[in-house]
Amino acid sequence: MNYRLLLLTAGMFVVGTEAFMIAGLLPSLARDLDVSISAAGQLVTVFSLAYAFGSPILATLTGKTERRKLLSGAMLLFAAGNALCGLADVYGLVFLGRVITAAGAGLFAPAAAYTASALSDPNRRGRSLSLVLGGATIALILGVPAGTWMAYLLDWRLPFWVVAGLSAAAAAGIRLFFPRVESPGGVSMRERLAQLKRPPVLSALAASLTWGTGVFLVYTYIADIFGQFGATGRTVSLVLLLTGLASFAGVQFGGWAVDRYGSHRMIVMTLFLLMLAVTGLSLLRGIPGYTGPLLLGGASMALWGFGGYAFNPAQQHRLIGISGHASGIVLSLHNSSIYLGTALGAMIGGLVLEIGGASDLGFCSAAAFVLALIAHGASGRLAKSASGARQ
Repeated sequence: MNYRLLLLTAGMFVVGTEAFMIAGLLPSLARDLDVSISAAGQLVTVFSLAYAFGSPILATLTGKTERRKLLSGAMLLFAAGNALCGLADVYGLVFLGRVITAAGAGLFAPAAAYTASALSDPNRRGRSLSLVLGGATIALILGVPAGTWMAYLLDWRLPFWVVAGLSAAAAAGIRLFFPRVESPGGVSMRERLAQLKRPPVLSALAASLTWGTGVFLVYTYIADIFGQFGATGRTVSLVLLLTGLASFAGVQFGGWAVDRYGSHRMIVMTLFLLMLAVTGLSLLRGIPGYTGPLLLGGASMALWGFGGYAFNPAQQHRLIGISGHASGIVLSLHNSSIYLGTALGAMIGGLVLEIGGASDLGFCSAAAFVLALIAHGASGRLAKSASGARQ
């Protein structure tokens, strides 16, 4: 059983690597394709929009498809999108490749979570899910810095080819070694969208969206933020490695702390930590020299990773608590909200770079976290009102 779960973990690893590594590739990609950093940043926007809107549609269309066939097909589609990015010599082909990879990722991620649960003993189901979903977090520690390093030493296309090869290998492994796993059944689009009519759920999802906006408003342009004081691709790779380690610590801490302190306290705490972290990023340009900005920037990104990834388990815990029997549907809407927020973050960040500069990104990100805090507070009040009305 373990090797099957490891294949799913590998799939989540390549999905996470491809989704996040683009941030470290933007400067060299923009230079080679002769586009602005802002335009290159929209490759994050298109991936996130395609995932946010495509994932629920594709999940509805493939709801009755046997899971082994779906997982291997999704990985092959993901590999094809990355291969197209690796072949691209014009911006439009990379743009199209990112849309294709988003479709593959949107099909694979929820199917992998279900399959891990279905193939596990009931008393080990939580650990199996943690292992598989942790692949995306491991991508932040290993995959993203490695991709940035490859682009720095050789060419920005190489990481896409590596991800394409790993995705194809994962597809073959799943097809060869997995048993048939029947579908859990389809959920109509009407059932999914009906949850948006519940005010506590809608406002909680607004918090997910604005959190995603704030997080990726700075992460998308991390190379540009550190480039203000002359940081090289090697330095950015090390910062991304530090960020990945802090993110892994954050998600582990968040899962433990939400059981001990409750989701409300954790959500509020992590949003304040994120405000502090991104404000620090906006202060880098005003510090003279190289060492001072690097130390503050590294500390800010470590805090960003810890706070940002401690938020998600707490938010999921809260959404399960207020959604009841519809928790599976609401969690899928949560994922779509995050990716929609990612698209908005990349788009707004690009506009900030055009109008102002990289030093303004942190302040704009902090404003998004303030909105997330407001939305979270509104969700709590609405949930209490709804509970009181039922009694």
